[in-house]
Amino acid sequence: MQVYLDGRVVDASRARVSVFDRGILFGDGVFESMRALHGRVFRLDRHLARLRQSAALIDLTLPLSEDACRAAIDWVLRANDLRDARLRLTVTRGPGCPGDYVATTGPPTTVITAAPFRPLDPNLQRRGVPVVISSRRVIPAAAIDPAIKSISRLASVLARREASQSGAFEALMLNADGCLVEGTASNLFLVAEGALSTPALAEGGLQGVTREAVLELADQAGLHTVEERVPAVRLATATEAFLTNTSWGVLPIATVDGQPIGGGSSGPVGRMLLQAYHALLMRETGSE
Repeated sequence: MQVYLDGRVVDASRARVSVFDRGILFGDGVFESMRALHGRVFRLDRHLARLRQSAALIDLTLPLSEDACRAAIDWVLRANDLRDARLRLTVTRGPGCPGDYVATTGPPTTVITAAPFRPLDPNLQRRGVPVVISSRRVIPAAAIDPAIKSISRLASVLARREASQSGAFEALMLNADGCLVEGTASNLFLVAEGALSTPALAEGGLQGVTREAVLELADQAGLHTVEERVPAVRLATATEAFLTNTSWGVLPIATVDGQPIGGGSSGPVGRMLLQAYHALLMRETGSE
């Protein structure tokens, strides 16, 4: 595998980052995960805009311009001979000093990796996946702005481990008020009484690029859609629920803590939005 590291594309086995990099020492950095289809990244402009926002919110000056980011991403795809890929662009504050939360000694570190995209088992899209409600809460917005897509993912890692130990695919996370926020790596949607709802970003979730696309598609389909506070008890009355992210697209939830959602499999709204999302993905990457 070839990776981009600070202006060069090198073999992953020879890529080196300082042991004093603040990304390693403090999780001080931001990232984006993206999907490329036929050599084009889906909504790259939205991902780069979110990267800029994340960087600005932690007072990090990005070392690459938007055009340079685009060129580096294309470089990595070509170096790996990939057209259908999952990419990650990571920027840390660069080398620092152990024990010093402020000082930096070098420029930011930029890493871009690409790997073949491996779609989910189609059976998961048909049957849905089991999820659990994590015992861990999201970090309050007063502590870390949820608009920051930070590489500090320990809360999500521990929540996903909790889900895995329960035999679940994903964990849903609540805020301090007991309202649903998001999954560890996904946004959440519920269907009830013909309406589609998703937790408002003010509840502590990340503005997902796929979430945004699904909201657009729902509006185009004439669905009544609302972004709101969603108490966890609402899961009991939902007829459908699904997760969204760059890799999964629209993924139905079959059960929450062992209790079925609706019929315990994918529902008509989720299936319609999944088809519409695939069509959008193909159209916007020129793959039709």
